[in-house]
Amino acid sequence: MKAAVWEGPNDLQIKNVPCPVPSENEVLIETRAVGICGTDLEIFKGRFKHIVPPLIIGHEGGGTVQEIGRGVSRIKKGDRVIAECILYCGACYYCRQGDFGLCDDSKVIGISGAQGEYAEYFTVPEKNCYILPEKISWPEACLIDSLADTVHGFKKVNMPLYSTVAVFGPGPGGLFFCSLAKMRGASKVYLVGTREKRLRLGPRFGADLAININKDNAAEIIKEDTGGRGVDVVIEASGSERALKDGMSILKKGGTLQIYGVFGAAVPVDLEMIQLYEFNVVGSAGSDYATSIKLVDEGAVNVKDLVSHKFRLEDLPGAFSSGLIEKREDNYMKGVVLF
Repeated sequence: MKAAVWEGPNDLQIKNVPCPVPSENEVLIETRAVGICGTDLEIFKGRFKHIVPPLIIGHEGGGTVQEIGRGVSRIKKGDRVIAECILYCGACYYCRQGDFGLCDDSKVIGISGAQGEYAEYFTVPEKNCYILPEKISWPEACLIDSLADTVHGFKKVNMPLYSTVAVFGPGPGGLFFCSLAKMRGASKVYLVGTREKRLRLGPRFGADLAININKDNAAEIIKEDTGGRGVDVVIEASGSERALKDGMSILKKGGTLQIYGVFGAAVPVDLEMIQLYEFNVVGSAGSDYATSIKLVDEGAVNVKDLVSHKFRLEDLPGAFSSGLIEKREDNYMKGVVLF
């Protein structure tokens, strides 16, 4: 079968590799679509030093079940499924508490310990498979992983009814957070970023005010708009040191800071602010596929409009090396690979 194999920094190759065989309690999936995640770009550039090549990357996809291993009972051949990318043991302390993202022995498809989905076929445990409703198209299915991460992340946020929320980063995750904040009863949602065309999508996802920091001072605007107090919740969804600093500057005393964005390296944090202002800081490492599939199936969250580019498997090396994805060229928002 053909697969996109990462051979090292800035080296992604389309190769013929053996087709995997499902082990006990696993299924073999014929890939139909995979979303391109920012993590894939970080791997491609070699910024995650713990990831060892060669590795088939990709972790936001699904397809049609072609073969089932011994012990599989819930999933059957021919099912349309989306695959949760975190491979959890199910037996450790955290798994027994339902915190699969904190599993002591976890692996992640296409990232650590398991081959990925930029391939014509891939295997995954039955427990990681979710049936995809017929109404959800394959391009839409590629956004379920991103939405699942934000749904899980929002569960970690203590957000009282009628709260004010500032989301930094108008990518898919940030836009989903805007939608979820409104569903949770936020009185006002601020979306902050640097890319004008992405910020324009804000109102369609629940943002009441979109602020381009290349044009306006977001901290001043939000502080004035909240009577100098600041917002109840800040969600950092960009992985930007500047966004983190700005977000902490407009968080009210006793407010909640959600760290969702992926930072490629350590960043300085003013711990004194966290201490003296009694900030609640929460991270997010899990996902909620079941809720996310329901939200998409019922049209509660718009995912279709975020798909800006469609690729074939053979296009991936050029898409990653050209700068299209990294520099967000050609109004790039979210790319999907269709098979």
